[in-house]
Amino acid sequence: MNLKQVSAAAALAAALLAAPPALAQLAEGVAAIVNDHVISTFDVRQRANLLIVSAGLQSTTPEIMQRAGAQALHDLVDERLEEDEARKFDVSVTDAQVTRRIGEIAQENHLTGEALLAQLQSKGVGIDTLRAQIHAAMGWQRLMSGMYNSRVRISETEISEAEQRIAANATKPQYLISEIFLPADTPQEFDQMQSGAMHLLEQMQHGAPFPLVARQFSQAPSAAAGGDLGWIAANELAPELQPVADQLQAGQVSLPIRAPTGVYIIAMRDRRNGAPAGSTTMVALQEITVPSNHANALERAQHHIQGCTDLDHIVAGVDGANVIDLGATAQSDLSPEVQARISGVATGAATPVASSGDTASLLVVCSRATGGGGLPSHDEIEDRLREEEMTMLADRYLRNLRREATIITRQ
Repeated sequence: MNLKQVSAAAALAAALLAAPPALAQLAEGVAAIVNDHVISTFDVRQRANLLIVSAGLQSTTPEIMQRAGAQALHDLVDERLEEDEARKFDVSVTDAQVTRRIGEIAQENHLTGEALLAQLQSKGVGIDTLRAQIHAAMGWQRLMSGMYNSRVRISETEISEAEQRIAANATKPQYLISEIFLPADTPQEFDQMQSGAMHLLEQMQHGAPFPLVARQFSQAPSAAAGGDLGWIAANELAPELQPVADQLQAGQVSLPIRAPTGVYIIAMRDRRNGAPAGSTTMVALQEITVPSNHANALERAQHHIQGCTDLDHIVAGVDGANVIDLGATAQSDLSPEVQARISGVATGAATPVASSGDTASLLVVCSRATGGGGLPSHDEIEDRLREEEMTMLADRYLRNLRREATIITRQ
């Protein structure tokens, strides 16, 4: 979801003491008009200052100022559109809720809300700038959650496919990596983004933390997490990034990398070899059996199974149900029949009910681990896929708002 503003604010306090002096305030002017709303040059300067302070940048070159100003204007345009849409659907955020959120941010950084705002003002950023940013982000989050939370459905097939892909990648080299992405379409934009990326890299070489810079300047979905992509298999990276990542050692940051859609900077936080080919996959299973004349009841219960922690409760109303813990076994040691039954079944999910003589049964895949490394759980994979879907829907919604809006920029 387009919520990096909230995450960026949470990182603000940690960078305040190392922040550069306040930006000089210039004469007022109009930076943009979004439908009927005016964005002033003062608004843009304030937001650019907030970006620079939050990113922990130690100096403000003209190039960094230009990049911060462009990013600030882009964010403010989006926020005007988001707030208009939230009002259209009567989504409200109160001043008290914004104040509470500021207090939470301050507490996370071992400050009081008053101390956070005082330090912010000392760096030339008005209190209203931070409040407006948080207000817009909270409203947009509530709008998107209300619109899509109940509509986003992640199927067991999607979870199973993701699980199989993750398991297959467990044998390949893996990187713990972070990214900064600056989008570009035209040759001129590519040159600008290449130059901007170099200036960001220089700031990071002088001590600006990669996660704070990513939160403020990256345009990838990972920006909200400080650019963190987590552990990722080498073959899951974009082709342009793979050879660069292969050469980076833990702790190193790349030079700017051109890709078809923009410019990347990647940071290698750690790396590890994949599990050896053919390494053992351990599977933990539980089995539920019932008399065959209650197979229909077991089939109904199957749809409520999401892991192995509550099976006794789920089948409590099924006559003759028996839950058997089969323990953890090397998948290669399972019988061909059992291997066939659990093939493609996601962790935490159950196989279809099968009958044999007077007994009907199903198997529940409690966990899988390959080469000693655990795979994400069923719920973790589902949450990840849901977040990706919600982000895609929110980004698409915002693009449509931009397309339909009247936006006049004067910078």
